[in-house]
Amino acid sequence: MKELWNIKYAVDEYIYGEEPNKYFKYAVDKYIPSGKILLPAEGEGRNAVYAAQKDIEAVAFD
Repeated sequence: MKELWNIKYAVDEYIYGEEPNKYFKYAVDKYIPSGKILLPAEGEGRNAVYAAQKDIEAVAFD
């Protein structure tokens, strides 16, 4: 399984794009959370970047 993900992410392009997940963006924009957020299984970090742009301290890992 590890090899599958290593091959998938061995490219220069973003696999899932640079925009945050639609539901994640909706939830952040609607509820305007503050403070910290933990984002496990974040992959390329698109949701963490969006949260950080909204002044939320994002901690992410894959």
